[in-house]
Amino acid sequence: MRAALALAVAALAGPGLARLLALEAADPLAGTVALVPLVAAGLWQLGRWAASHGGRVSPQRLAVEGILLATWLLLVARRDTLGLPYAEEVLAAGWFLLVGHHAFRLLLALRPSLGPALGRRPPAAFLWLPLLVYLAILPWSTSRRPPDGDEPYYLLVAHSLAYDGDARLGDDYAAGESLRFMPRALEPQLGDPVGPDGETYSRHNVLLPLVLALPYRLAGASGAYLVMAALTALLAWWTLRLARHYAARSPGEVLLAWGLFALAPPLLLYSHQVWVEVPAALLVVVALDAMLDAGGGRRRWWTALAAIALLPLLKLRFAALAAPLALLAWWYGGSRRRLLAAAAAGVALLVGGILLFNHQLYGNALKTYSLHDLAPQDRGLQDYLLGASGLLFDAAFGLVPTAPIWLLVVPALALLAARRHRLLAHLAVGVGPYMLLVASRREWYGGWSPPFRYGLVALPLLALALAPLLAERRRGGARLLAAALAAPTVALALLWLAVPGWTYDLADGGSHLLDHLGRELRADIARFVPSSIRPRAASWLVPAAASALAIALWWRPRRRLAWAPHLGLAAALAAVAGGVWAASHVPTRVVEPEDPWVGTLGGQLHPPTWTEDRLRFRQGWVLAEGDRLVVPLVPGEGEAVLTLLLDFFENEPRIPTLTVRAGQQPLAHWQPTSDSGWQRVRFGPFPWQPGVPLVLALSEPPSAEGRNGLLIDRLEVDWQ
Repeated sequence: MRAALALAVAALAGPGLARLLALEAADPLAGTVALVPLVAAGLWQLGRWAASHGGRVSPQRLAVEGILLATWLLLVARRDTLGLPYAEEVLAAGWFLLVGHHAFRLLLALRPSLGPALGRRPPAAFLWLPLLVYLAILPWSTSRRPPDGDEPYYLLVAHSLAYDGDARLGDDYAAGESLRFMPRALEPQLGDPVGPDGETYSRHNVLLPLVLALPYRLAGASGAYLVMAALTALLAWWTLRLARHYAARSPGEVLLAWGLFALAPPLLLYSHQVWVEVPAALLVVVALDAMLDAGGGRRRWWTALAAIALLPLLKLRFAALAAPLALLAWWYGGSRRRLLAAAAAGVALLVGGILLFNHQLYGNALKTYSLHDLAPQDRGLQDYLLGASGLLFDAAFGLVPTAPIWLLVVPALALLAARRHRLLAHLAVGVGPYMLLVASRREWYGGWSPPFRYGLVALPLLALALAPLLAERRRGGARLLAAALAAPTVALALLWLAVPGWTYDLADGGSHLLDHLGRELRADIARFVPSSIRPRAASWLVPAAASALAIALWWRPRRRLAWAPHLGLAAALAAVAGGVWAASHVPTRVVEPEDPWVGTLGGQLHPPTWTEDRLRFRQGWVLAEGDRLVVPLVPGEGEAVLTLLLDFFENEPRIPTLTVRAGQQPLAHWQPTSDSGWQRVRFGPFPWQPGVPLVLALSEPPSAEGRNGLLIDRLEVDWQ
């Protein structure tokens, strides 16, 4: 009762603190400052609880953190006088670093509360800790990045349910209701279903908006964000509860794996966003926990079946999760297998009912898709390999580039396979078919969403897979690898939180971070990073090399080395510096003209930015008459032979001239033919001096209208 009163007082004091610091309501840090008392009081209460259960909480560290927090508040109030560039982003990152450091120390202090073995019901502290962290980042993240992707449509359906009592969106689009939670008026998504009387619906199911409707009515979009944060914290807590089925006697290792899952990207990034993946992951964890709970009685089966049944109601593609989970429930059913078989048939009937409902109301059982879109026979082995590898390693979407520490999943899965651990079987059977489905579909090639969206349902099990591996974390190689991966993970987490828009990449095969570095350094850094939208050598070599290195390093050397963490940190810094050096010194072999490191004077991306399934197209750059490309080539040994893969498009009956220059010196001229189609055009060989850019210029048009041009897919450079 005393703790609740303290939290209530802290919550009420928050707005007063913002006013005391003279922060206006429009100040980007005002919302964060208003939550500082509540978050600080909550973490303080958790620390007291941890100390009462045997945890070690250092008063000296708390005093230092208090001084740092007071200093941070002073800097927030006086930042205009400092003249710092990106002051708001830097200060936001400082707040996140303070909260993250304290949460990590608190996590270690909570270890004694788990006891010698994991129990059936983890302490509530493991619900409140992630929730407080999620609340700490919520105001800044939601104010600096408006809803994007599918998010605003879920919010609009929630708005319609809250105020109109239905899911028809025609009047909401017409009234611009989306302006309540974002700066632009929404329009229907392409292919949204239409009712028999012309009603406009969303392609998205209404289960999640139903959950959000009442909080939305009470507090607008902020109420919906709070519910998502609570669901994410509940997912974290229930994952710890599930862990007892796999590593009950290893609470220390489970705690470390759980901390990575709950407090690091990508789950940290989803905590304030409105996506169905967090509720879906929660339902998967609840279903697995219930069916494995031998002491839960009959109630556990109803819990498991209810969670399984809700999955296709949340999103139809989650039927690919419901079916194998129902099979697992039947396997563990024992004497109740007949009942479970009947219940599984009920789930199948439910899915059939959803399809029939969609067909009757929208004229399409799959709403916006066709069976052809889901047909696996249209996918080759390369599609599956590229998709599966991309889920982990794609520069813009993959798990490892988002938080490199997740590379530990590779040796963890290898260890589970060597030990024939049942967690691996649950991964393979429970979520494997779904992961195979999303890996083979090209929908996510060109989709814009937070990282690892389609794989998030498997993340709780991937996190628990780390527990057996972490039992060997004191080996020299393990400590080196962990330090080398942890340092960039912390740096990237601060970046994703401080600049939340950078987690939504533009679906063109790059990433905001790599594009920014390439643009600033005028160097092709992206060529060393895997991409599944623009496959290249790195798309295959980097995952294989990183996986092999992670497995080898974790086990060798075996002895504990005191200097291993320092060497790991040095290795991480060396890898970053080496990548920058290599981008500026390794000879250029392939140039993608749409990359930001290539200077463009005119022209445009092809296909346009918001195009799904970009692999259907030859991606490139449209170079119209009067435009030019400036490529800062890194020369190799010998002379350069240039090969352009291009197509000519003709709007006016004239033929432009393409001029190839080394800086200002013309090297060659070429004219296309009107009916040539895609062709490879070879120039050279030419001698090339370091520091001299390659320029591709198309002759000036006689008028500004009806310009002809070239669509350039790529440029290959052979040094002879």
